Amino acid sequence: MLNNVMRASDIRNHNINLVLSEIYKCRKEGVSQSSLVNLTGLKAPTLYRIFSELENRQLIQPIKKEIKEEGKKGRKPLLYTVNENSLYSVAVEFWAGVILIGLFNFKLKRVASITLSIDESSNIQDVIKIIVKNIKSLIVEHEINKEKIIGVSVAAPGCVNIEKGVVIDYPRIQGLNHYPLSKVLEEKLDLFVIVHNNCSALAYGEYLYGDHRDENGLFTFLLRRGVNGALVTQNGIYITPDNVTLETGHIPISLDGPVCTCKGTGCLQAYVLDLYKDPNTPIFSSLEQKVIDKDPDALKILEKAAHYLSVGIRNINILLTPSTIIFECSSEVIAKVLSDMIRLEVDSLIKDGVISNINIYGKEYNSITTQKGAVEILMNHYFSN
Repeated sequence: MLNNVMRASDIRNHNINLVLSEIYKCRKEGVSQSSLVNLTGLKAPTLYRIFSELENRQLIQPIKKEIKEEGKKGRKPLLYTVNENSLYSVAVEFWAGVILIGLFNFKLKRVASITLSIDESSNIQDVIKIIVKNIKSLIVEHEINKEKIIGVSVAAPGCVNIEKGVVIDYPRIQGLNHYPLSKVLEEKLDLFVIVHNNCSALAYGEYLYGDHRDENGLFTFLLRRGVNGALVTQNGIYITPDNVTLETGHIPISLDGPVCTCKGTGCLQAYVLDLYKDPNTPIFSSLEQKVIDKDPDALKILEKAAHYLSVGIRNINILLTPSTIIFECSSEVIAKVLSDMIRLEVDSLIKDGVISNINIYGKEYNSITTQKGAVEILMNHYFSN
């Protein structure tokens, strides 16, 4: 009997989360109860009871706009959306020297953001202290009840085990490797914390809200202090069977070459970083004006980088077959010129039948895309539990 009660409770919670998730997806335009009967497959009486409960909990509310359903007479159904002030999420992105924090409401509007430059010699304990202090300050400043906070989604640098909430490898922050990031933050914040890779969060944000969404597979490269990339498809963010994020920068493009931070040789990242000798600025950022001025030496550096990245694309195409690839850099100029050079090499490979057709784009990195992706990762967890 107890098992039956528990099972009924689980089904009820599942149905509530299903309905709420569909309303969340339609939060901009709104959705009617009758439409949700078709979307969810739930019977009308069950769905109406769920709506009543969600309204009582102030999680949803009607939009003051009515729609006319063709072929039907009588009262026009109301459109419902989520109550933007009912729930909040916190997104955190960090890497050596920088911490970014965003506070988002239930309609995914960023209501506050903090950008912090920190000493590059800071260890993980220093980083944790700064993150915790600023998240607590945001909560107090905006007078948000902790019960309204779904959780904190951390977009961390390096290779991440998302099941354990730890960064496996990122040498630029002392003590970060295998540090129990999610566990420590949960204890200090008394909030649920989920940890993913920052490039994966960026790729997910691009897939959901970017200009080049491709349901057949969108791969996003991030060139910042290193090189990484992530794939998103209709099935979500690609991770390994061990629940570890991709480390695209460590794809070997030769058996020799410069030594990488992973202690291997011939890695894609090692080749690209070998072209740019300033480890304290984003990759190729100092070349921007020279590229604008069409300086031959600067363009030659980007041509070499484009060649290495094209070799990486060839490997990625064979293994993961994305239809679209985006390259994101700190500079729009660098991103556009580099992606144009890569496109020339890739078009040649496509013409020769070496790889399948791929769309190539370049754009400037925008932190809000990563933060939105991080929040959506958190929302997926929230609606599935």
